[in-house]
Amino acid sequence: MIRRRHRPTSPAPPLDNDDLLSEILLRLPPLPSSLPRASLVCTRWRRLVSDRGFLRRFRARHRKPPLLGVIQVCAYPIFAPALDPPDRIPAARFSWRLDNRHDLNDLLGVRHGRALVHVNTCRYSQRRLIVWDPVAGDRRAVAIPGGFRDRGVVVRAGEVRCVAGDGDPGHVHGGCHSSPFEVVILGTNKNRTHAFACVYSSETGIWGNVISAAVNFGDCICNFTTLVGNSLYCLLLGEQRTSFFQFDLDKQITAQIDVPPDMHPDGNGHHRFGDTICRFAPAENGGLLFLVVTHYTLNVWKSETNADGVAGWVLEKTIELDRLLSLEPGPQKTAPMLLGFSEEHNVAFVCTYIGVSMIHLESKEFKSVSQRMSLIYHPFTSFYTKELSPH
Repeated sequence: MIRRRHRPTSPAPPLDNDDLLSEILLRLPPLPSSLPRASLVCTRWRRLVSDRGFLRRFRARHRKPPLLGVIQVCAYPIFAPALDPPDRIPAARFSWRLDNRHDLNDLLGVRHGRALVHVNTCRYSQRRLIVWDPVAGDRRAVAIPGGFRDRGVVVRAGEVRCVAGDGDPGHVHGGCHSSPFEVVILGTNKNRTHAFACVYSSETGIWGNVISAAVNFGDCICNFTTLVGNSLYCLLLGEQRTSFFQFDLDKQITAQIDVPPDMHPDGNGHHRFGDTICRFAPAENGGLLFLVVTHYTLNVWKSETNADGVAGWVLEKTIELDRLLSLEPGPQKTAPMLLGFSEEHNVAFVCTYIGVSMIHLESKEFKSVSQRMSLIYHPFTSFYTKELSPH
């Protein structure tokens, strides 16, 4: 009997192996066009990049979602794209639907792919909050807490954040469309003698206790905020003192922190900065970064604590905007304004007489992003894969 030798089975070509192909596709850049373009290669590639498990691993690998653009504060939220084609998202794709053209829609904050909008109607009892997911197109209404209504508190600032990471260490923010969230709002009474804070949980559907703190008469809460750890910070402008108002969401306590000494109002109560020339953000060490535009210079201050435990500020970086952007200062030229800051991408949005520029603080690279004038820009980051759907 003649025995035939069986040839060993040859390994599958590399691109015929789904696991290996998935590893290759995971390394595509996290830009809006990457996965949709890959999905056009063939049905198999589309099946792989549309798989929920793959999308989760894709986000986990890149960690940081791309900066798609900014949401501007006008009579209602308006999206302005920041990326170039083919990654540019049309402004109409993330459009805000008006329920009543007479309502004033205040954009309070944008974080983790969601936006918090305060619908400010003429009737106080009808005022409400909307948690808006521009990518998914979802809008969820949240009533103003009873503790605010009973005291006649006016909502001045707020923020929304995803809390899925608390119970899921592998969760990556930027694709949090169905994840639980928290809303925190800050306000003052009509006399502006007290500040109030309250936190809402989407998991329980209820507001927590209203926390109050006395402030100097007439102090005004600026309507831009930042989160550092579990604390929300906003700027408190007063005639005699300017400070950061801190609200710890876990401990439910408040505090006030001084800004750098040369940034307090002068003897006449005039502020050297306000909504349009300063922003603040988390620092790498868990402290605060304070960005201030003075004339044509962008200064970046960093909070630090010395060996004696005394907290203070250190000037970390200075950017001369006139040299960087080739500006010609003059009495007829509008002074630069700081409209927004992207914490994740370390990018500042600066408005000058040539338009709005996006400036990276480390590389100092910049690009023009918009000609539209708005006092506040909220950077919008998200893993955008809306066009992907399995056949």
